[in-house]
Amino acid sequence: MSISSLRPLLGEIHHLGYVVADLRTAVAGFSELTGAGPFFLSENVHLDEVTTGSGAPATYEHSSAIGQLGDIAVEFMTVHSSSPSSVQSSLTAFSLPALHHVAWAVDDWDAVVRALDEEGAPSYMKARFGEMRTSYHDASHLIGHHLEIHRKNPDLTAFFGMIREASIGWDGSDALRTPNFG
Repeated sequence: MSISSLRPLLGEIHHLGYVVADLRTAVAGFSELTGAGPFFLSENVHLDEVTTGSGAPATYEHSSAIGQLGDIAVEFMTVHSSSPSSVQSSLTAFSLPALHHVAWAVDDWDAVVRALDEEGAPSYMKARFGEMRTSYHDASHLIGHHLEIHRKNPDLTAFFGMIREASIGWDGSDALRTPNFG
């Protein structure tokens, strides 16, 4: 299956992802500059499974803060550690802060990941968190940055919906919060 058979392959952008040295500093500065927020902090995110794009075991330890800027969600992430070196270099080979990826949530995750691999933007890392599947692709030679592809599912939709709802009428206070899933 090629990209041309999946047109449009990606559709609407899901979120922008930045890699930063310090989440609190990044959120404070970005919120002050753009009015984005509030941001929801997830420290030391636990992933159920992490592999390289080819399926070999990998690690990806990170924290993230996700907020809303108008119609687009924005993620800041700090990479604590990752391996093997191919994954580590793809996640951390940026001067910080940097736009790392543009993310999409797609219905046919397997087909999109396969099409990107076939078109020269191979996955360098895949992760699973519950029902959520994610794949990172280096598409910098095609469009200037990496891609993150999520499989659409109710949990992903609900989490980002909560972030969007919190941004409506937000008064700028308490810019960095811990999500309450209780």
